[in-house]
Amino acid sequence: MCVAAADCVSGSACVAGRCQPEKANVKPAIDAARRLVIRPVDAAYLRKGQGPTNGALPPSFALGREGGTLLLRFEAPLPKTANVVEAYVVLRRAATAEDDPESAFLHATRIIDAWDGRSTSWAFAPRTEETRAPVTRVDPAGPSLVRLDVRDIVNRWRNRDPSDQGIAVVAQGASRTGTTFAFNRIGDGMQERQASGLQSGQFPQSVQGGDVEPYLELYLR
Repeated sequence: MCVAAADCVSGSACVAGRCQPEKANVKPAIDAARRLVIRPVDAAYLRKGQGPTNGALPPSFALGREGGTLLLRFEAPLPKTANVVEAYVVLRRAATAEDDPESAFLHATRIIDAWDGRSTSWAFAPRTEETRAPVTRVDPAGPSLVRLDVRDIVNRWRNRDPSDQGIAVVAQGASRTGTTFAFNRIGDGMQERQASGLQSGQFPQSVQGGDVEPYLELYLR
């Protein structure tokens, strides 16, 4: 695992908390993989003292402030033989936010309790379980898209364990403002699946211009 390039050996870069080859003659494994973008079927943002929101989501949310936690659930029925090359939760930073000039350190945890975005709250948040997921460093002047490595969490989904209830994104440490990210209108993925005739359990396709809300990015072989 890594936080910065200095944590990796020569010729490697720190990408979403893991050291990856950075040589021109080394072909990344994802080049030969199939990319799938999967929208969340449920989401919630929790912060200290907040009550139920009846499913309403704010236009933006902060991680690293007031215990801010992002909950996401996806429909990704992976077969047991699936080869998950890479898996990321992708967040987009809010363009208009005035965050403190401090780096944020984010990672994903596994949600192990059933939850519903319409009724969950800070006081009744589902339990989560650490999986030693890599930590992603988010610098103030960094790119707008932020990827969090969730490959180990997603690989578990092949076992159909009923305790797998989604992914929670949390920050290590806190600042006055935290780091602010944008929400797109939740439910778009469901609408696209219905419009395209896909049934529950099938993967929705990536839609050009739709990679805005938090989403799951899979590379499969």
